[in-house]
Amino acid sequence: MENSNFQNDEESNNKDGEFNNIEELFIEDKEFEKKLLRKIDLRIMPLLTLLYLLSFLDRVNIGNAKLAHIEEDLGLVGSQFNWCLSIFFIGYILFEIPSNLVLIRTSPSKWIPFIMLMWGITMTLMAFVKNFSELMSARFFLGAFESGLFPGAVYYITTWYKRSETNSRIAILFMGNSFAGSFSGLLAYGIVRLDGKLRLKGWQWLFLIEGLITVVVSIISYFLFSDYPERTKWLSDEERKYAVGRLKNDAGKAHITHFDKKQIYAALTDWKVHLAMLHIGISSIAFYSFSLFIPAIVNGMGFDFVKSQLLSVPPFFCAGIATLIVAILSDRKRIRSPFIIPCSLVAIIGYVLLITPSIGIPGKYVGACIVGAGLSPIVITSITWLTNNIAGHAKRGIASGMVLVSGNIGGAVSSQIYRQKDFPEYFFGHSMSLGFLIATICITLIQYFVFKTLNKKKKENPQSFLEGKTEEEIKNMGDLHPDFIYSL
Repeated sequence: MENSNFQNDEESNNKDGEFNNIEELFIEDKEFEKKLLRKIDLRIMPLLTLLYLLSFLDRVNIGNAKLAHIEEDLGLVGSQFNWCLSIFFIGYILFEIPSNLVLIRTSPSKWIPFIMLMWGITMTLMAFVKNFSELMSARFFLGAFESGLFPGAVYYITTWYKRSETNSRIAILFMGNSFAGSFSGLLAYGIVRLDGKLRLKGWQWLFLIEGLITVVVSIISYFLFSDYPERTKWLSDEERKYAVGRLKNDAGKAHITHFDKKQIYAALTDWKVHLAMLHIGISSIAFYSFSLFIPAIVNGMGFDFVKSQLLSVPPFFCAGIATLIVAILSDRKRIRSPFIIPCSLVAIIGYVLLITPSIGIPGKYVGACIVGAGLSPIVITSITWLTNNIAGHAKRGIASGMVLVSGNIGGAVSSQIYRQKDFPEYFFGHSMSLGFLIATICITLIQYFVFKTLNKKKKENPQSFLEGKTEEEIKNMGDLHPDFIYSL
């Protein structure tokens, strides 16, 4: 490109001020932007997706271990197995926001590979637990170390992509989740056949091999991970300035890049964030219960342990494909809620099939696949909706952590609704998930009308949002600025 996309500016030569006024200098060039996006995608998304695939694989493989007789081998009784699921989310909840704070204050290229190495070591050591208390401890630390990856990755994506581009990228990341679920069943099918080798049980081989894979990838990722657009070395000066400029242009006067403790307070006290927490927390109950218990649900349909591992693959595959399709359409239309509601209805249809006694095994299995196709897009689009409506890096990072904390509270609850005494029909668990999906639709409608009302006020009377504020306060209003229009 012969002509630069930016005018010369003395401030751009100052290292600290290089990007300060770039939104005023930004000139759109669609062809240049398209090539830049492709370059960013190829460098950022494959690695992030691989890391999240491994994290989800390490999280849900305990469902496969259940079919490999971990309960009998460790002497677990009553609801002890369910508590081993719940304790993971307690560790996750406690460390999620602190981890995002550390990420913001340090750098993704150091923090994310570090926490990945730690959960990989924890996963490896889990192969040698001997009883309930040791499994509980291992699952707690697994949750604590994994807690930083997904909220950190979501925040990280928002520092590279415009609001209209984030849903499809987070969906690609989240597909690592769905394909991990599919891969988990296939991998477990192969690994548990090592049962008895070197005096190790099948579930021990499962934890050991998957943990060591994570450790190796974490070491490699340290050398491949990039920081933010302003600092990256694999973009040219022109590409780097354009990457930063288009983000500032997207957010307008709501764009804030410097770390400010007031943004943390703004996230903690924003009732819109609290509403999003409720929304994602409730929808996550259905999502996590499905992810954790799908091998047991399929087993309850009458299939043996081996076939249940294999038949848990298609529901996750359906989830991944549906998530990507919805994300692409949602980004193109630049709307979120009109996709969340239909996906909720799809999942509800699936649960209705699962709880209908007379429908037969084929109908129930189709219902499980339909549930997967509906649930996964709900969660990912809801998370994107929140990040689209928060401006300021620090506020967005903390808000992302907050909503994902609520999502993991939902995960802790989900661990308790599929009870062993309800096997094989699991009528209670299916019915509870169905009810939570109905609640998800209601909260989605509330959020939609809240954002629509705020957008109308900003358009009709923008000055009312600025009255009584100093120039410095106006500069740091973030998403409260009248120029910032909320995504619907």
